[in-house]
Amino acid sequence: MADPLSISLRAWPPQDKTKESVSYLISRINGQRGSFRNITEASLEEEVRSAEAGEVDTAEVGENKQPTEDSQDAKSKGDELFKAREEIIKQISAAQRASSNALEFVSLLLSKYMSKAAESTISPSLKTMVPMGSIGAEIMQERPRSEAEKTTGGLLGLGWRMQSLARSADSLLQSASRLEQEMERETIYWQEILAAKEGGWSLCRLPGEGHTLGVRYGFGEGTRVEGPPSGHDTHILTARPEFRDRGLAALRRDTEGNVKLDRGPRWQGDKRLRVRLLRNGKPSATSDKPTTSDDEELPLPQTLIRARNSLFDEELYQEINREARNLIHQGVSCIGDTIRFPFQDHSQIELDLVAVDEQQEIPDHKPSEIPLTIALTLHILLSHAHRENLARRSKPPAPIANNPTPRPVYPLLRPILEFIQHDSATKAIQTLFTHLNASLSAAKLTFSTKTKSSSLTLPNPSSSTNSSKSTTTNLLTHLTTPHHTLHTLHLPSTHTTLDLQTDTSVFAPVFGTSFALTTTTLSPSSNIDSGIAQMPPTLTFPTVGKMKDHLYHIIALDIVAFLLERKEIGEHWGRRDPYQAELTRRGRRRDRVLLWVDEGGLGVEWSCEGGSRKGKRVWSVEELLGENGRVEEGLVDVLEKHVMGG
Repeated sequence: MADPLSISLRAWPPQDKTKESVSYLISRINGQRGSFRNITEASLEEEVRSAEAGEVDTAEVGENKQPTEDSQDAKSKGDELFKAREEIIKQISAAQRASSNALEFVSLLLSKYMSKAAESTISPSLKTMVPMGSIGAEIMQERPRSEAEKTTGGLLGLGWRMQSLARSADSLLQSASRLEQEMERETIYWQEILAAKEGGWSLCRLPGEGHTLGVRYGFGEGTRVEGPPSGHDTHILTARPEFRDRGLAALRRDTEGNVKLDRGPRWQGDKRLRVRLLRNGKPSATSDKPTTSDDEELPLPQTLIRARNSLFDEELYQEINREARNLIHQGVSCIGDTIRFPFQDHSQIELDLVAVDEQQEIPDHKPSEIPLTIALTLHILLSHAHRENLARRSKPPAPIANNPTPRPVYPLLRPILEFIQHDSATKAIQTLFTHLNASLSAAKLTFSTKTKSSSLTLPNPSSSTNSSKSTTTNLLTHLTTPHHTLHTLHLPSTHTTLDLQTDTSVFAPVFGTSFALTTTTLSPSSNIDSGIAQMPPTLTFPTVGKMKDHLYHIIALDIVAFLLERKEIGEHWGRRDPYQAELTRRGRRRDRVLLWVDEGGLGVEWSCEGGSRKGKRVWSVEELLGENGRVEEGLVDVLEKHVMGG
């Protein structure tokens, strides 16, 4: 009978991935061929040629081949390491047995005198084999010592005592020196603390660190802050909670005894608000002042003042940033970390928060009045906002509502923008009046203006009767109320007066500058009646351009009325239209005289005798304001010479 066919149903053995790792291959190569230093390209090529010739079976390399000298050396080194390891283990075991036996002996010896203490160190096996307290020790009589041994012992004891006394003396001297240095450091520390206390700074214990002294340099609830170092003004300030809580620092002592402000891990250096005037996109003036860098040592009072100013400037910059987001319609822009708004003559004002010791971009920049004034104004307005915040929180709270009261936005940029806009409008009007006065005066016509502004006049600081509180109140009232300027114009005729009132406000509901032109006309006679009297007494214009056009028209009509007041002109000439600055000859309607006033100046054009006699004369502002701008003939002289004579 044939043998049955045996079939293996065992799965194919999986491949061991560990044998493909680099570490396994390296260990295998080291075991077969030794170190990599013995493997060269030439030896590998020789091995390949031998395998191809059939001289060497590569499968049996490392198994049947005789080991080389290097492999023998490696094997001998391995044996040596193994023997050394065994020897170390034997010595450690012997030391462990000896120490254990010594511990057992000492514990058994002490069990007779201190049984409870000795029982904790005796092994359980020894307790079962030997009873406790079975071994004792007694002091036997000492061997008598010779005189030499006694002398030597006495000298050794004396030497040890002298050495110990010398060591103790050195230790006491070092302690005294260290104590003296510590006293000097403590003296310096407490002198600076006393100077800060005398300067009015509030000292307290740090919350959570009762042993550490702290100082409040920020603006808390109703904090009374002294003015400049040389001044006597005080301010009551209440800062935002996030800045009020940061106004506490620890007063720690350094290695030299000086006081260092520890403002916590969130402090990133002192900051300052920088205001720069940009012309053509480049800084031309700055509010920077020379300051001491952080690396230089400052007394504690000055350090506290700089820390307080830095915290105040950080809050000021944050409040300006919050307000600037709502003033896009006023030309305010936030670009990165800078805030810009328009200024006069196509320039800009830039605000940013920089480090105190940051160097200027252009070294020759000196503090200018414009940026410095804006910076001081912003500081005053924030102090005023703090004072109003304190007064508001001092009142009884409002009833609880579902919607919480929104956080108010302090008006910091609005008063400055209002002043800049009003000043620009006032300067434009003054330039207009200057040009009108030049052209009308050259035409030998009377024209005068009178200005009444709402500007603030501060009293003399050196006056003893000056009240700092009233001065501050007047200044803040002037900054936070709309600006008004009244210009009174006396025209060439004797019966017309114009009042131009300029009002500027950037607070709701009015945004911008408005111009109200009020015409006051006396009762003229019927033959010189003009359209001025029939116009509305007051007209309001939103822009300077529209106001100028109306003002030019009124002045031209008034000049026509002035000419008709003259007997030699009024008897033969009259108006064609009361709303037009044009004269026509009675009986000859084709003879006419046209007058106009515009930015170029005063002009007159005539046409008589059917157009055979025509002419034009302009009293140009550019020529009049130039070096050779003298004009000999006036308006009446020109008309009498070229028009009335015919």
